[in-house]
Amino acid sequence: MLSLRQPGPRQSHILKLLASRGFLTVREVAEATGVSEITARRDLAELEERQALKRTHGGAMTVRDGQVEIFDASEPTFDARRRRNSRAKTAIARAAAQLVRPGFTIALDVGTSTLELARCLGDVGELRVVTNNLRAASLLASSPHAVYVPGGRVRGKELSVYGSVTAEQIRSYWFDIAFIGVSGVTESGLFDYSPEDTEIKRIYMEQAKRVVVLCDAQKFGHHSMVQVGSLEAIHTLVTDVLPPPSLAAALRSAGVDVRKT
Repeated sequence: MLSLRQPGPRQSHILKLLASRGFLTVREVAEATGVSEITARRDLAELEERQALKRTHGGAMTVRDGQVEIFDASEPTFDARRRRNSRAKTAIARAAAQLVRPGFTIALDVGTSTLELARCLGDVGELRVVTNNLRAASLLASSPHAVYVPGGRVRGKELSVYGSVTAEQIRSYWFDIAFIGVSGVTESGLFDYSPEDTEIKRIYMEQAKRVVVLCDAQKFGHHSMVQVGSLEAIHTLVTDVLPPPSLAAALRSAGVDVRKT
């Protein structure tokens, strides 16, 4: 049976690194602590026995209050993300559309959930929509809404626009609501895969009276390369399933209005 003694300095160092990064490989643990990979695996096994982390193939990930935090190292393709939990995303988009009133100026972020929201905006009177989401702009082109797309560089298959020109143009607008897509939500905040898209998300959030995050429940406990902002930076989270207890408490503490479809 594994020893359940309190973690020593080396294991405490492992937990501090894991808390900051979310995921560590066995090799990274060994290099950071100056031990062999065999010893690193033994440390991870003991820490998992105490439920301080969750071992994975080749490494370990964070656990907080009994909830595993999963680090998404790579960005799935747009089509793969669109198929994932698609019914929930449609329901979330419909609920988010109810927050919009005719005459509003809204920011529409990139992502699969925000694309679904674009499909739901056709019946909401006349709006002014600013978006760096080219798929959403194309959907809204035949609507009665005024659609504004900033200049900049197009990011590959994501079909998002980003860059210094994009950022400068968006800073010239003010929004009634900014609708933001994310790759994950944890007690630490909001996360996304792309540094380029994240810069634009932050500007949308800074320029909006109300920030609404669209997040299906599969993204709870997930984090990725870039932190978009803290939970305190948003006003409303629209989701299909209520968050787990520890995340729900963090959202309440941050003053976030959680709306379940």
